[in-house]
Amino acid sequence: MRISLSWLRELVPLEAEPSEVAEALTSRGLPVDAVEDAAGDAVLDVDVPANRPDCLGHIGIARELAAAFGVELRPRPAPAPPSGEPVERHVSARIEEEDLCRRYTARLVRGVRVAASPAWVVARLEACGLRPVNNVVDASNLVLLELGHPIHAFDLDRLDRREIVVRRARPGETLRTLDGVERSLDPSVLVIADASRPVAIAGVIGGADSEIRGQTRDVVIEAAWFEPRQVRRAARRLGISTEASQRFERGADPEAVIEAQETAARLLRELAGGSPAPGILDVRARPCERRRLRLRLGRARALLGYDPGPEAVLRALEALGLEPNLEGDVVWTVVPSWRVDIEREADLVEEVARQLGYGRVPSRPPVPLAPAAEHDATAAAEERVRDLLAHLGFHEAFSYAMIGPGQDDPFLPPGSPEPLAVSNPLSEGLARLRRALAPGLLAAVGSNLRRGVRDVRLFEVGRVFLGHGRGQFPSEPSHVGLAWTGAAEPPHWSRRAREADLYDMAGVVERLVASLAPGLDLERRPASLAGLHPGKAVEWVLPSGGAAAWSGELHPDMRHAADLPAGILLAEVDLDALARAPAIPIRHRAASRLPSVSRDLSFVLARGTAWSRLLETLERVPAPGGRARFELVDVYAGEPLSPGEVSYSVRFVLEPMSRTLTDEEIEAYRLALVRAAEREAGCRLRA
Repeated sequence: MRISLSWLRELVPLEAEPSEVAEALTSRGLPVDAVEDAAGDAVLDVDVPANRPDCLGHIGIARELAAAFGVELRPRPAPAPPSGEPVERHVSARIEEEDLCRRYTARLVRGVRVAASPAWVVARLEACGLRPVNNVVDASNLVLLELGHPIHAFDLDRLDRREIVVRRARPGETLRTLDGVERSLDPSVLVIADASRPVAIAGVIGGADSEIRGQTRDVVIEAAWFEPRQVRRAARRLGISTEASQRFERGADPEAVIEAQETAARLLRELAGGSPAPGILDVRARPCERRRLRLRLGRARALLGYDPGPEAVLRALEALGLEPNLEGDVVWTVVPSWRVDIEREADLVEEVARQLGYGRVPSRPPVPLAPAAEHDATAAAEERVRDLLAHLGFHEAFSYAMIGPGQDDPFLPPGSPEPLAVSNPLSEGLARLRRALAPGLLAAVGSNLRRGVRDVRLFEVGRVFLGHGRGQFPSEPSHVGLAWTGAAEPPHWSRRAREADLYDMAGVVERLVASLAPGLDLERRPASLAGLHPGKAVEWVLPSGGAAAWSGELHPDMRHAADLPAGILLAEVDLDALARAPAIPIRHRAASRLPSVSRDLSFVLARGTAWSRLLETLERVPAPGGRARFELVDVYAGEPLSPGEVSYSVRFVLEPMSRTLTDEEIEAYRLALVRAAEREAGCRLRA
């Protein structure tokens, strides 16, 4: 808001320079963004907080400066002397919607002469950012800028039966407002009406049919209090924002209407030669009760962080017009009607802090008000998954939790809970809560492929929603979904690109499982989800029997229906299930300080023999001098082997702990491995 310093000096005795005034206001929570020169005046651009409507006028800023500099406000000018017949003889007013208009006042000024305003009025309005119109309208704007309380002027002769009614608009009514727009009204809008039609939208804007014109002689001044939410709704409904609506929306002072009337009558007499009629029509729905709040000195000490002392608290509150009274260790205050922002004890403490200076508040770390949150195993697992997948070259995707009906059915086992319906969906394609992450990732893959991105690696960490019947809250387990298509490795000049396959995706899933639940033994078996290619799908099952993860290639039927290429791999891991799985103790062992020894063996087995069976056989052979570990380095099938045979090349590494092994010990161990494999696994050593 633009504030004229010369105008402030008329309201409060100030000798301070503009920079000092700006600094004082800023330190009190009313930041001054700029100070401008305007024809011998200094104009302050004050950023008024939303909860301080009292400072949307010069008088509110003057009150703050009076408290800051320890001076009193100047006395208000004397009211204009009334003459003629009382206002009741010429106009009547009533309120039909008392909840929306707590107080309505009207005053009559007769014999005005509408003309241009004098130069000082024009300069004052322009300095504050308003355009001069004529002396009557400009007088209304001067009241607005000085007191922060909007008023409105009607031409008395243009009011039907000279009646004023505050009511809701009736269906089908219209009003041509001062901006020349014909507006359609409805009962949600509060209007000021005469005996036959609306003449203004309450608290927002006046009507063109009752505006002040060159022929106007008798003016009715309106000053009222309108319910802030009603004004806000009407302004939004009609697409209007005015200086008046911005003030009424924040909460005007219901007791400022009389001062606004007196100021308006005085200005109309001075600027337009009008004669105020005796009396003011004052229609009140109910009297305004001033709030009485207590301030406990102990509470003030706790919130401020220091003890200001009772005398300083009393002086601070008195300077702000709060009428403090000390009773023991409690200060009772009466809140002025213009301070709509002071509602509780903490607000009083804030006022004391503002008046005494925020610089007195000590700087120290805040005391924690709540204990630290317990460790969330699922959240930790989600972060670990994000780090690992990003390291493996996957990019994180985010999709809607809502999907279309049936989109996740192909990726769920039989007997899964029914989907949860969204009560007010944005569209039919977002009418269900997802039970799997695969549909969203599949859509993201299709979007990338259609834009020419051939190699796509995506993952998403998110919640799925599983219902448990009517009246029960759904469970929301955390899952991680993966989608992969294209190259398994970045292209390189030294090798041909290789397409990702099921083994690549299964390897990623097993790395996730190993990271989340080290040592957990999961059973791996073929999966039979309808959305996955038969024979190219696998699932991992917990020891308790529940599925922990699945992976596979997209079913050809789904691929053709979505016009997608072959080789799209999908996977999904239940993070909550893995986080709840019993912890497997991790065994630590010392590293060998001696040289290790490695040898390779190639065994010929019957096709279909699992590597795990051969590994168990080899691990049962005692290792000399320490321990041994085994790696599967190659799998071969073809000539000279028979069609029913396969060759596993195994590397064993001996890690002695106490002494260096001899060649004889190493050879004896090798022969023991060969005999055990031949005897227990039905293998033979490949020539």
